[in-house]
Amino acid sequence: MPMQLKIRRSHSGCRPCRRRGKRCDEAKPSCRACARLSLECSYGVNFSFRNTNGVQFLQHAASRLDYPSNGPCIIGVNISNSLGKISNAAIPAALSSEDNLEFGYLNHFREHVRHLLPAVSPQIADGFLQSPCLWYAVLCISASNLSMLNARVQSRTLVGNSRRSVFSPLVNILHHNNAQKYHNMALEYYSNAKQEEVKHQAPALLAAHVLLAYYHHASTDHLSFRLAVENSVRFVLQNRASIMDSRDGAGSLQMWYRLCASHRPAKPPALILEGAGASIIGPNPLPDVSEHLYLRCILDMNVDDLIYDILIKTLEIRTKLVVFRSVAGSCQISELSSEIGSLAYEIMNKMLGRQCVPDELTEAREGCVRGSHLLALLEVQKERLKVWRSRLHTDRLFEHNSPFAERFLTHRDAMNALYYMLCEITFVEANAGPSSEGTQAYSANIASMAHHMCQIAGQLSFSMSNTSDVYTLSVAEVLLQLAFACRSDGLFHHILDSLWPQLEMGGKGYEHSHYPTHLVKRIIAQVAAYWEKGRAVTFALPAVAENISKLRLLDIDRPVDLVVCGYNKDGQHFIEKALLP
Repeated sequence: MPMQLKIRRSHSGCRPCRRRGKRCDEAKPSCRACARLSLECSYGVNFSFRNTNGVQFLQHAASRLDYPSNGPCIIGVNISNSLGKISNAAIPAALSSEDNLEFGYLNHFREHVRHLLPAVSPQIADGFLQSPCLWYAVLCISASNLSMLNARVQSRTLVGNSRRSVFSPLVNILHHNNAQKYHNMALEYYSNAKQEEVKHQAPALLAAHVLLAYYHHASTDHLSFRLAVENSVRFVLQNRASIMDSRDGAGSLQMWYRLCASHRPAKPPALILEGAGASIIGPNPLPDVSEHLYLRCILDMNVDDLIYDILIKTLEIRTKLVVFRSVAGSCQISELSSEIGSLAYEIMNKMLGRQCVPDELTEAREGCVRGSHLLALLEVQKERLKVWRSRLHTDRLFEHNSPFAERFLTHRDAMNALYYMLCEITFVEANAGPSSEGTQAYSANIASMAHHMCQIAGQLSFSMSNTSDVYTLSVAEVLLQLAFACRSDGLFHHILDSLWPQLEMGGKGYEHSHYPTHLVKRIIAQVAAYWEKGRAVTFALPAVAENISKLRLLDIDRPVDLVVCGYNKDGQHFIEKALLP
């Protein structure tokens, strides 16, 4: 007799079972109850708010938990224990004030946001009550997350052309404005803090810097995000002794290093790569005074952070490689030419509508990593990928040429597998140039990995993906990179006509902090249109100003130009600007 799945009542069951008050076996993609009743089975958390004043709640919690009178004081309340203890305290039946959302934000952070933040440690996540700056940063990131979570939707539906039909959320202005308010309060506290206070709270203040940077990434604009990351680097270099000597310093450093990794893909490809020296546009944690910090961050990474770091570095190197190839082919110069860096910088900035900065141009001109040097750097990442696989526990190991159904224990394991195979495809694609027929000479191994990547993506719960991958590389962005590296009619059909309708059904009204999802779909559709004309697109970048707000990028009716790199049927490289439909 086959083993029966144990059905249990929990808060993690699917929405239909929770709504009906029934037990759920939590099977994916559909539980047995939903399959039997032909219901749409989806997983996720439904959020609600109580009319509760945060200050009164904390006073009530403090009185129930008997905090000592000499503990650290936050907003007039003595709090020193973790958020977990406070969440277990009995909540007053009714409280009200103009701060009635504050407790809701705290609860949303504890129940949801803290689990999404990359490399966050339990000590940091639970210890924010000990630092007013981190307290406000927590409220900021929570309000920011809610502003784009299950929001109202704007849509553009074209009958008979689903590839050009798009959806995008309309930001909740109340949460958006509250996030800005808490951001300003966190910065005000930090700017007024005394040096001894900064030294004592260094790990918490670094965590606050990280959360505020993620807030900019998700809710404001890329320029503010870049400046926030640079501020975090400056803070680390100024307070590295206090951070490294602290019990919670290692956790804060891992959060910070993961933030630095998230920042790298947006760096102009002509500038110096991370680890290759000091750059005008930071952060480059290596070399010189921060070298020990860099090594500590690298050595302390867990397997999830390591595969993400490898992926981001691999994509950063690939972007530089394909842009240099397109510029070299268009300008009829060698990829190894000493002029390639400055030419790439000037051409890309002109097409993107950005001004050339003299210091950046000098850095691009003096950069020595190009051509075969970039291929050698990809080999380094290939060796790191082997190290990552060696660190996987046996129940998380997988082979790309074996069936993937029911193999992954968690959503993160499945996403890590996508990251791994995208890296492997990139390594082979980077060494293969366009053939005389204008097509890429892919091995059967690469075609197999692309097929299995689509299989894994199809098995994901997109409701979970759209709420779990907010601050990391989402499945939509993985599919975009796959479309750049591995082009075929079958692949575009599977991504745009099979996977994307499922993604929109499960994720409509949600948004990530990287590329707006509607832009990703439009770019992939444009890459497919180029392919139908016999032109291969290897890289594309929206031509938008660095300070353009996320609210404007989410607008599906806003015209956007696209800078496109690739090659024609005859193998001739091109770089051009086109309007994104």
